[in-house]
Amino acid sequence: MIRISLLIALVAGIAALAITQLRVAENIKTLTGERDQFKADSERSQREALDAKRQAKDATAAADQAKKALETTKTELAAASEKADQQEKRANELAARVDKLTQERNDAQAELAKWKASGLTLEQITATIVENKKLVGENNGLKEENKVLGRRLTQTKAELDLLTGTIDKVPLPPGLKGKIIAVDPKYEFVVLDIGEAQGVLKRGEMLINRSGRLVAKVRILSVEPNRCIANVLPNWKQGEPMEGDVAIVGL
Repeated sequence: MIRISLLIALVAGIAALAITQLRVAENIKTLTGERDQFKADSERSQREALDAKRQAKDATAAADQAKKALETTKTELAAASEKADQQEKRANELAARVDKLTQERNDAQAELAKWKASGLTLEQITATIVENKKLVGENNGLKEENKVLGRRLTQTKAELDLLTGTIDKVPLPPGLKGKIIAVDPKYEFVVLDIGEAQGVLKRGEMLINRSGRLVAKVRILSVEPNRCIANVLPNWKQGEPMEGDVAIVGL
């Protein structure tokens, strides 16, 4: 009986062991499958991470390339714009020159048409131009002579009026102004930088002042084209005239 019990217990133990081994084997199989799946998932995740990293690097490189291309495009656009402005400016200048030359051509053609209408030959036209220049020169010379004669006539009339008592001093042009350029203290005369061309007349009188202060009064003794000599009037002398003093017409 004891043997039978031991045998039954042994069989039961072997059965329990077998069942346990089967469960362990199944657990091992399950764990092995889970391990393999985890490994596969981990490797896939690593591959995806590497792919994502590579894609991000490629995207960054593409962005840098696009940025460089944009900067290059901006530079080229600025250069093209500046070149276009220069070309437009040059075109405007050329257009202005064309307009000017066209106007000059039209004027020349109109002038030529006038000469042709006169019936004169080229030699006659040339001679006419030369003669016209000669007459203009002679006319200018006559104008200058008339100015000189006019000043001398004024001088003569003033002296005559002075002698006849019509006036008591020779009038000078209002606003006439000059400076002393030389002084002779011994003989009491000064040289002024104004003369016949400025309207100075002999026996005209001027006041000498320095910094707004009256220094003396002078009477014109002799007149040249652009300077004159004047005597210092003793009764009006309040100081010694000096080079640089200003001479003005008194009231």
